[in-house]
Amino acid sequence: MIRAVVNKPFTDDKNYVELFGLNDDSKPTTGIITGSKFTEVDTGDVYLFAEGDSPTWTKVAAGWVDPDA
Repeated sequence: MIRAVVNKPFTDDKNYVELFGLNDDSKPTTGIITGSKFTEVDTGDVYLFAEGDSPTWTKVAAGWVDPDA
């Protein structure tokens, strides 16, 4: 289940969103703008969204960091 933490209107039909969900959740590609963020709560991977002819979520950070390491 995807949870939206931030949902800020950008235009009448698009929003900036910060989403949290599982790695097997389907990431949305409509109604959001470039720079929106998705964090996988089970892996810690972070993705940023890019609009265009082929809207894409790109992984920009991998995995959780052990704070005791």
